[in-house]
Amino acid sequence: MSEDSPRNFRSVYYEKVGFRGVEEKKSLEILLKDDRLDIEKLCTFSQRFPLPSMYRTLVWKVLLGILPPHQETHSQVMAYRREQYIDVHHALQIIRFIDQSSPKREVFLHMYQLEMGRLPHNQVLPWVSELYTQWLYYLANVLIFFFYNHKYCRA
Repeated sequence: MSEDSPRNFRSVYYEKVGFRGVEEKKSLEILLKDDRLDIEKLCTFSQRFPLPSMYRTLVWKVLLGILPPHQETHSQVMAYRREQYIDVHHALQIIRFIDQSSPKREVFLHMYQLEMGRLPHNQVLPWVSELYTQWLYYLANVLIFFFYNHKYCRA
């Protein structure tokens, strides 16, 4: 027989009927067992195989740099990020860039601008940056859709 003969018969059978995810899920679980996640391997895995929904949020947060590769610090880092969100949101309310009726896309745009040091000195955005602002509004709307639609994100 070929080199695949020592492989598990079930794995070969599942692949033939279209269920490739059995071995992929196990290999992802092995990658996620380590205390320090290997970003290079996670990146390669996410490019080659679809991520199971139960691990998708964690993997993407690590790959995008939202969470560090050290798993024992994840809860602490998320607590810091929540505090940071609350502080920036409160600062924007204090300087009256946002209020309770502000749409989320505007809130996120101003939060991003404040974090990047690009918050305009007046509340009327310059004409030159209107296209950039519209692009950021669009991006914020897309992110809001994915973050608040539990069908796509289970965090």
